[in-house]
Amino acid sequence: MGSPPVIAIVMGDPAGIGPEIIAKLLSGETWHKRSRLFIIGDTQVMIDNAAALNAPLQFRAIRELADAKFAPGCIDVLAPPGFALGPVPPPEVNAKCGEAAGRYLQCAYELAAQSRLHGVVMAPMNKEAFRLAGYNYFDELEFLGEITGSPEPFILGAAGPIWAVAVTEHIAFKDIVLHIKRERILRYIEHMQNVLEKLGHTEPRIAVAALNPHAGEGGLFGREEIDEIAPAVRDAMRDDINVTGPVPADIVFKRALEGDFDGVVCMYHDQMNIARKLQERGDIATLWMGLPVIGATTAHGTAFDIAGKGIADPGSLRAALNHAIKLARQAAC
Repeated sequence: MGSPPVIAIVMGDPAGIGPEIIAKLLSGETWHKRSRLFIIGDTQVMIDNAAALNAPLQFRAIRELADAKFAPGCIDVLAPPGFALGPVPPPEVNAKCGEAAGRYLQCAYELAAQSRLHGVVMAPMNKEAFRLAGYNYFDELEFLGEITGSPEPFILGAAGPIWAVAVTEHIAFKDIVLHIKRERILRYIEHMQNVLEKLGHTEPRIAVAALNPHAGEGGLFGREEIDEIAPAVRDAMRDDINVTGPVPADIVFKRALEGDFDGVVCMYHDQMNIARKLQERGDIATLWMGLPVIGATTAHGTAFDIAGKGIADPGSLRAALNHAIKLARQAAC
């Protein structure tokens, strides 16, 4: 890539901590040396948050991305056409803010579909507010898959040096087992292999977590390990993937963090995310893969309880931006 990648920072839910952590992030480091950043959101909200923090930032409203100057210290802010936020409601679930988060995100991926940017980093949004605004999707990833025509986008989680992916994400716990199927598990092992190679691992080591306690204990606690997970692991091994499993879920991340594995394929959302969120916030982020460009977001939510207090930690957003820049540059090579 001859020039630094163009990265959109999406404001997320305006009533949450998103605008605050964006202001903290952009005032603390010289990102312009590694990327060309702009914000998709509301200019006045960003001005107000920077002022409350005494952050040495200026913001410049633009109508089109072509108008962006990417100047250090003066951040371009693009508002989606035809949408005006107005006064920001109190820090709580609000349909207007859910609509704003959806509009900002859609604007980013419309630009991505036009090959006008190389990555998207989003401050947290609230899924309840998103649904209240009329977005009838389980989560933002399902929404992005539909609007970009991406058949199987997936979430990749960073936890320090370890990467993780979940075979199922935002579904009811009772429905998880319905999706624990050999073919699906194999696809996610292959996704993990491809991502680790892009991240520079020449011989990735992958663990596949079990679903049931003690990896099913030979079928005593369930047959998913015997009927679905172990066959998927054997399929991957035949494709020359260095994969181990099923590994009991209560030790798989311990082994990974001790250096046995580079990536972990989990069976469900909390199996992956409890382990991740025990790590230092500056080391964890959530990535969206399988879309026109890399997407990244925080590993935490909107934190309405501390919004506006000036105490939100931008560490996870910083990790998300670092990963997005790295992967965007590699995708262009």
